Amino acid sequence: MTKKAHTATLIALADELPALIEGMEADMDAVASRMAELRNAGLIYASEFWRKDRGEPKYFYLIYPQVQGKQRERIYIGRDQQKIAEARAGIARAKEYDELESRLSRMSGRASQVASALQEAGRFLRAKA
Repeated sequence: MTKKAHTATLIALADELPALIEGMEADMDAVASRMAELRNAGLIYASEFWRKDRGEPKYFYLIYPQVQGKQRERIYIGRDQQKIAEARAGIARAKEYDELESRLSRMSGRASQVASALQEAGRFLRAKA
């Protein structure tokens, strides 16, 4: 490979970067936007519990995680199918929110790694042979 071919490859790679960075930023914005939608709709961090009556599930409750120094919170929902569906939707939103939060964290980590790699490349290119 000649010197010109080496620099042509570098320039071609560098030309790809702005579009890739914008794509990553758009993906991160989309994830953050969805997280905001979920948060605004309401997140429920609780487990389902059915109280039985004569061995059959009858009354729906939400049981929240234990908080140190407090008794575990237990919310009665009852038998209303709409309220049960709303509670289950809130639980599903919380699960999706947590998954998106993890994904956004990974994406942010990747962006940091790329920034470090580009800084290193810049230092390398600025160095005189």
